[in-house]
Amino acid sequence: MELNEQFKDCPTESHEYEIEGRKYIVVSHFTGTKDLDDVVFRNAYAQAMNEMLRAS
Repeated sequence: MELNEQFKDCPTESHEYEIEGRKYIVVSHFTGTKDLDDVVFRNAYAQAMNEMLRAS
């Protein structure tokens, strides 16, 4: 609950995605505390690993 109060004035953005017939709503909270390059790299790496492991 403390985080909700701490970041309540930070901007948010919401997007809806459909992946393999399932709908997902992603809400991004921009707090300015993460390195965007690191986040994008980790997400891309995790997705690539998941795809490779599913293919085998």
